[in-house]
Amino acid sequence: RMAVWDEVRRLNEELEMTIFLTTQYLEEADELADRVGIIDRGRLVAEGTPAELKRSVGADVIVARVDGDVSAAAAALDGVDGVDGVEVHGDELTISADDGSATLSPVAVALNGGAVTVRELTLRTPTLDDVFLQLTGGHMAEAGADEVPA
Repeated sequence: RMAVWDEVRRLNEELEMTIFLTTQYLEEADELADRVGIIDRGRLVAEGTPAELKRSVGADVIVARVDGDVSAAAAALDGVDGVDGVEVHGDELTISADDGSATLSPVAVALNGGAVTVRELTLRTPTLDDVFLQLTGGHMAEAGADEVPA
């Protein structure tokens, strides 16, 4: 697979060749494509650069796994610059942020000052998989179901 990626890059860069690539592996599209089109049930539902499409999904997500009073930890994040929202799921806080990189440190400081021990703090940025799932409602079309003729 990596050899194919290298050859696609070589053809594009050295020969200045435009390559039309179809793939169901969105990591591959993100890695290789200057522009991506998302097709759902035979219709083009989005098109743009990988970065543009990922920005359309929305915020970065900071995930904090904690021991202790999770509700108090969520409350400690109220008013932290850059935090757009907090959801609690068991021992995990899912924190929405427009710029997760800039918000990660203030979140860590707020959580360390609270009634919890932070076990894990992770920054997750949107992927093309997230874009696909949002645009298609999270479904893969069944073969032959609701197909739209070309």
